[in-house]
Amino acid sequence: MPTEAKVRRIIMALDTASSALTAIEAAAGLALGLHAELAGLFVEDERLLRFAGLPFAREFGFASARARPVAPASIEHALRAQAEQLRRMMAETAARLSLAWTLEIVRGEVPRSVLERAGASDLLVLGRSEYSWPGTGRRIDPARRFPALAEHPVGVVFDGSDTALRALHIGDILAGLTDSELIVLIPVTGAQTFNDLRRRAAEHLIDRPGAGYFYLPDRRPGSIIRTARSRHFGVLLWPGRLEDLTPAQLSDLPCPVVAIP
Repeated sequence: MPTEAKVRRIIMALDTASSALTAIEAAAGLALGLHAELAGLFVEDERLLRFAGLPFAREFGFASARARPVAPASIEHALRAQAEQLRRMMAETAARLSLAWTLEIVRGEVPRSVLERAGASDLLVLGRSEYSWPGTGRRIDPARRFPALAEHPVGVVFDGSDTALRALHIGDILAGLTDSELIVLIPVTGAQTFNDLRRRAAEHLIDRPGAGYFYLPDRRPGSIIRTARSRHFGVLLWPGRLEDLTPAQLSDLPCPVVAIP
């Protein structure tokens, strides 16, 4: 069954503009719940580095608001500092959850870099980007384990496909780990189709009677993104290909997105 397919790795991709902590917690929660490896990928934005090398490149000082030349060495230093900060955040989260983890640092763009490294059995978690497209067994307060995800719903796009069923299963696991509300977005036309898909989703969420179900008139990314923003999602599970989202849509996402292959 598609929902029970073994996930080997959770690949969490972040670039220089990503919202790191929520993405780390979402990826770590998935790794914990699915017994998968946690693999971080920090992507140094190559366009930013190319821009810094141009003779007319300028940046504005935060305090002075004055333009000054961009020093490539300062960009390199800032990227190293961000990578080190990400390493510390991953280490702290992994230690809190007793997870093994890795972090790879590459240069490029997020979508291309991730797709080059992802296999069929991997799940992708992308932090919100402006540039490019278990423990001991005793109960621990989810707010302490996942402070950035606490009190934010887990959203799942569900269209009845096998991929959507897999997304629903994974979203249910993540919502359970973080003690979060599970919201199922059903993009269809017509009340009868919505009710049929809602019933089918509920059959797969028999242990979660309190899940919320929301009708969407279409499956356009813009509609889904607006709903994710208005409902203050902590993470969104998207059954589809990463390539289906444009760079502008990736930038507009208000939360990390888990791409379900």
